[in-house]
This record gives sequence, structure tokens and C-alpha cells, in this order.
Amino acid sequence: MKRTILVVEDERLSRTVIVATLESHGLHCIAAENGQQALELLTIRHCDLILTDLTMPIVDGVAFIETVRKREKLIGSNPIPIIVFSKEKSDMINEAKKLGISDFFIKSISIDKLVPKIKFLLGEIVWEHHCNPH
Repeated sequence: MKRTILVVEDERLSRTVIVATLESHGLHCIAAENGQQALELLTIRHCDLILTDLTMPIVDGVAFIETVRKREKLIGSNPIPIIVFSKEKSDMINEAKKLGISDFFIKSISIDKLVPKIKFLLGEIVWEHHCNPH
């Protein structure tokens, strides 16, 4: 069974491009246009990873992540890996880091570059980390 990624992005074109790109790499996506819609989806759908914008109307990314983490603690479930994507590095990313995100990604970089990280977090590939032992 394919793993499911929840894409939370208020800009329709960006959301469409992200979902299409991830699905072209064999990943299954569901999408929400803001944090409130994403929280509602999470009550009826399981997801294995969340990819979320921070600056959104109704419920922003930080409030969304905070609510997800509170729900996980309440029901005693393991934290869902969350990757934040944003137009720029900001205080909101620092707030999201404090809430336990897995990673962040700047939107100006091609979404294709994020696919290996997503597959690693989903346990579909082993992250190849080459280091010099000296």
C-alpha cells in the first residue's frame, strides 16, 4: 500500500505543482488549502508525512503543526514526520522547529530535490550519508 503525504498549501498553483511532482515520483498525496482544512482531513484520513506551508489564511502552519503535535500526545501516537516549506527562512521556521518538524525546505528550490528526503522519512530509501572518517 502506498504511503500518503498530506500537502498543505494555500496557493492553488503551487499545491497543484507539488502534488503532481510528488505523484510523478510514485508518492500518493492528499491536499488541503489551509491548516484548518488539513486538521479536518487528519480526523478522517491517515497520512504518513505532512508537507506544509507556514504562511496561510485561517490556520497558519505553526498553529497547524502545534495542533497536530497536541493531538498526537493526547492519543499517544508517534509523531508524523513534518516538512515545512516556505518562501524564506523566517521566525516561523524557528517556531516550527521548536514543535518538532523533521526538516524545512525553501520554495525557490525545485521540489524534485525534496523527494529523496521524503522517501527517506517514509522509510522507502536509505539516506546515503558519505563522511570522511578522518
